[in-house]
Amino acid sequence: MLLFKSILDTPAENLSKDDKRRAPRFSISDSFPFRCKLTLFQHNGVKLPDGKGKEWSVNLANLSTTGASVQLSLAAVAFQREPCRLKLSRGDYLLEIPANIAHFRCCSQYSLCGIVFNFPDEELKHDYLQLLEPIVIGNSLAPAAAVQDMPGRHKEQFGSNPAAQLTLWRDDPAGQIVGFNLRMHQYMIRWTDGAAELEVTGLGEPDQTGATPPVALTETQHEEVRWLFCLAIPNLPKTVPVDVRNFFTALVG
Repeated sequence: MLLFKSILDTPAENLSKDDKRRAPRFSISDSFPFRCKLTLFQHNGVKLPDGKGKEWSVNLANLSTTGASVQLSLAAVAFQREPCRLKLSRGDYLLEIPANIAHFRCCSQYSLCGIVFNFPDEELKHDYLQLLEPIVIGNSLAPAAAVQDMPGRHKEQFGSNPAAQLTLWRDDPAGQIVGFNLRMHQYMIRWTDGAAELEVTGLGEPDQTGATPPVALTETQHEEVRWLFCLAIPNLPKTVPVDVRNFFTALVG
């Protein structure tokens, strides 16, 4: 099931690697707004009858293009190479991915389980990579050098990739955030202090000066870009200053 029906073209697919251990792992925020469950088809080492599995609620630690790491109850037991299934859901959205156990370790308060996805077809892989994309965007917004080109405002830049770049301004270097622009592929989210709501636009092809003119979006695209923003921005890396992370947590909360 596609999460975004009118935007994105699964750019995360470019991150796929044949070596599953080297696939980049992307950290998941505690505020990730999907219910996550892992179905295990054995219990205490015994295969459950009729292919019926036991479903465990889990917390996602990280995702990659090839697998996931989850935290689950100490009552759960699994062994390497066992089949399993990860379920991600929210409202009418449901994504179920068959997988195998890569490792299973017991910690003091929870078990940590690594799984490797077994996509049965390209359609399911496409759907999953689209869900992964906002997490990739959020994780990519690490601090970058910024040119101070606006008198009376201090600029901070995050992300060096034009496809995912956050620029924000403060009233002074240690002051309040007074505005930001977030580019996510061909879409832009803008906010200025005092504005009643976020400004959402599309971006056209660069002109001769390198500027990208705004492009009007349909109502569906507009809502999906806002949803992309709400999924991406809570997943900022810890290298982003805590006040910036708190600002965006409050904004989308």
